[in-house]
Amino acid sequence: MWINITKDTFDNSKFKSVNYLYQIISYKPEINQKPRYNIVIDVEKVKNSSNFQLLKTIEPSLEEFLEAEFNVYANGSDIPYQITSKKGKHNFNEEEAIIFLSQPVSVVLENNKNDAAFILAIIKHFGNNDEYNKPQEHIDNGWLVFENAGGCGNIPNFLEGFLNKFKALAKKNNRNIFDYFRGIIIVDSDKEYSIQPIKDEHKSLLKKIEALNFEVSNIINESTGEIINNNIKFHILEKRMMENYLPKEVFEEIKRQIDRLSIQDLKDWLDVYLTLKNNEQLDFINIPNGFPPSENKFANENRKSIPAEILNLFKLQISDTNFKKLDKGFGFKGFDDNRNLKSSKEGSFKNEMPKWFQKELITKKNLKERAGNDELERIVSKINQLL
Repeated sequence: MWINITKDTFDNSKFKSVNYLYQIISYKPEINQKPRYNIVIDVEKVKNSSNFQLLKTIEPSLEEFLEAEFNVYANGSDIPYQITSKKGKHNFNEEEAIIFLSQPVSVVLENNKNDAAFILAIIKHFGNNDEYNKPQEHIDNGWLVFENAGGCGNIPNFLEGFLNKFKALAKKNNRNIFDYFRGIIIVDSDKEYSIQPIKDEHKSLLKKIEALNFEVSNIINESTGEIINNNIKFHILEKRMMENYLPKEVFEEIKRQIDRLSIQDLKDWLDVYLTLKNNEQLDFINIPNGFPPSENKFANENRKSIPAEILNLFKLQISDTNFKKLDKGFGFKGFDDNRNLKSSKEGSFKNEMPKWFQKELITKKNLKERAGNDELERIVSKINQLL
């Protein structure tokens, strides 16, 4: 992220503030010598100000450093955030800038304990740019953190509480409180097939967030109801849930380990799952719970009705043997140190499956193949735009 300290800030601010801002923006760890931010200052405009002259006494090579930064910026960098008294969407006064630039970038997840493993895998394999993985470095330095929203429906409550610390600042500067939010919200789509309209719970979520003055109006196409993932601060996954991004190699490895154990239900599920060839089937299958409705599946011992679109997708009928095997769900609880299956008290699907994203068998190639498009690159790009 490029930051411009403007002439009016040098002319009208106390030196303590100018110096503090400069130190925040120009700071870089000693080990890798990569700064958190890039700074652009028009030296010709500010060099005669008393604040600039004072800053030079602290930073003897100031002009040489700023000239080098300016040359990089002039070769095609993004529009910078400006530290200025002039109000604008990407403009902050010195007080706002100190608070905004000091906070880490937040990746808000429904469950950061489990879901973070997926995002970390994406960053590991897709974050490199000329051998430099910027988001990984920001994680290592505590400049990028994972936040736990406590479920999709609780995201508005989380955001309201999270942003409450900026309430006085926003009121003082007559600004939308979300202007101070440095982060991205990533949620499962929970879709059961590709052309399924956006879920009511997601519509409700977006309405509640929009009521907090967060700009989400461009996420849904009003005419089609389709999700448009072009909002930097919000991303609804295109597949059903994060586990649907696990490559088939993961399930093949689990099957290899399970084949030596007498766990017929898990074997049956894996045998059918590994025969699925249609990417859309792999994208939207409810891996842990089988086919919907997931709660109270049976009424009077008869399977409750399932939307025709789901049956057509899997080319199955309720009476089919393979349907029944998949419908039981993948009740995988993880393996213990003795390579035996964990009990329900020891593990759970939601705790154990995300760990596979961190295994060595996960590669950029098989993640890309399972994604089927450039979605994972787009997620990393959104994160990079916030750094």
